Amino acid sequence: MDFLKLLRSLEEFLYELCTWFLFFPRTLYRVIVHPRRMAQYVNTELTQKLDKQFDDAISPPMFLMLAVLVAHGVELLMHQQIVGIGQLSRTVFGNEESLLLYRSITFAVWPLIATVHMLRRKKTPLTRESLRRPFFMQCYLTAPFAVALSSSMVFVRLPGELSTRIGLTVSVLAFLWYAAVQAGWLKVALQRSWPNTILSTLWVLLLGIVINSVIGWALLVN
Repeated sequence: MDFLKLLRSLEEFLYELCTWFLFFPRTLYRVIVHPRRMAQYVNTELTQKLDKQFDDAISPPMFLMLAVLVAHGVELLMHQQIVGIGQLSRTVFGNEESLLLYRSITFAVWPLIATVHMLRRKKTPLTRESLRRPFFMQCYLTAPFAVALSSSMVFVRLPGELSTRIGLTVSVLAFLWYAAVQAGWLKVALQRSWPNTILSTLWVLLLGIVINSVIGWALLVN
């Protein structure tokens, strides 16, 4: 009986894995080309029954984690794995599961900051329910940024001036795209003027950079 349950679990996992190969690039394309439409898509899907949600795409948190996994795959293909310096960094970077968890958390910082900032500006209480909808939207919007930025850093670390230029160009374009998408999302969510929206966008991006920089520094010195 337990063996049959194991087979069914493996069957479900294999099916889910195969659907990722189809729905990940499709969802990525939809987010890049129509970010505002995909944010509205989250609104629609979260009103459905749990087993019907995101039936033609990948759920936002899973989509963000898969984006990190894809970027890690690029790193492995290019033989550019990060080597830790301190004991803590060696523990994190030397283990695939720990490394993927660390990167997922660092990129999830931006969705969390944007969500909390939006709710506080709207004076909405911070609860699990109030966080869920905007956080899911932000996971969609952050995933392309995660793929592009992580992959660009691989090229920056490669020897040669051309690869470095390609990496820096891609990283700048990724930041510009992400800043524009964040500004558009915050403009709709907060219903404020463009100068006010730009200040909110800069605050979200800079705070995310500072938090991730502090985390990275803590890893390097320990």
